[in-house]
Amino acid sequence: MKIVINTAHQRFGGAVQVALSFIHECRHFPEHEYHVFVGEGISKSLDKSVFPKNFFFYDFSFGVIGLLTIPFIQKTLRKYERQICPDCMISTSGPTYYRSLAPQIIGFNLPLYIYPESPYVKQIAGIKRLKFEVKKFLHYYFFKRDASAYVVQTDDVNQRVQSALGSSKVFTVSNTYSDYYINPEKFTLKLDKEAKHVFRLLTLSAYYPHKNIEIIPNVIEELLALGIHDFQFVVTLDTASFNKIKREKFKKYLINVGPVPPAECPVLYHECDAMFLPTLAECFSASYPEAMIMKKPIITTDLGFARSICGDAALYFNPMDAKEAASKIMQCIQSKNMRDSLIQCGLQQLKNFDSPQKRAEKYLALCAQFSIVN
Repeated sequence: MKIVINTAHQRFGGAVQVALSFIHECRHFPEHEYHVFVGEGISKSLDKSVFPKNFFFYDFSFGVIGLLTIPFIQKTLRKYERQICPDCMISTSGPTYYRSLAPQIIGFNLPLYIYPESPYVKQIAGIKRLKFEVKKFLHYYFFKRDASAYVVQTDDVNQRVQSALGSSKVFTVSNTYSDYYINPEKFTLKLDKEAKHVFRLLTLSAYYPHKNIEIIPNVIEELLALGIHDFQFVVTLDTASFNKIKREKFKKYLINVGPVPPAECPVLYHECDAMFLPTLAECFSASYPEAMIMKKPIITTDLGFARSICGDAALYFNPMDAKEAASKIMQCIQSKNMRDSLIQCGLQQLKNFDSPQKRAEKYLALCAQFSIVN
């Protein structure tokens, strides 16, 4: 098949890692010809020199996408599609804002639209609620207009997307850790080697309001009230986002290493002792299987999507309760047996996820199912 992998619209976030992993894993399937539309978020971490001759790359920089940008995206990508004449297009995350000639498979990763029970969604009101509903309406419109089929990461999301978009052509391909975690490269350590006996909690995420990262200073305060002092939270935010959550009095306990390229993330996990994810809504988070493969205990929110992914491999807390989060962290710090048990449960839970190569194989099978040649 001649396949277009469309990442032209992707700028940041966890979807970038999924797309990068898929592009790399396609090297294991040399029978196809791959044309990769490379967006800003992908280009920063994509080494084109490692790919064989059946890969072709096209760079795009559309910036922040708005209604005025979409006609330009349509015109630009259509020109390239006519030259390539692909059998199928696939994007691991959408909407793509592009109505293709070839069948297009698009990933759905917008949890706030399909999890109305999320504490974050419940508190949206007034003008913000109106803007939220308009944005949701437009996103749904572009999904329905552009997709021949949808791909999601859990069966629960599958059912919700079928209901939301009124389509039965929704397929589940589980997310997972990337190949970087199987064969990690060596990079310079990012944290202070001299800070011994400090329990580090990693929150590996870009800033989104629903990630609930603002709760971290409150959790720090509760930990100090419990008499816990030898700990640090490690975040990976840009400067502007970090300024939203940092507190001068807590600077000893909150470390920002800035955005980290996907290939370097295993090093950061190695330097930390647990993964802390206070998110309020997810379709999936690769942080969960990443922590499992790196043998790190997980502390996360007690919400349905988290339990469906982590099972017994996590300690759970009420998503809006900093005091309960601190209590769970204290348990994790003080009990090596608990940490070991969570790690072992995580290694078992990993068996429920596809390997990176198997995930790519399933994506390509969907391409074959919906391709023009069929």
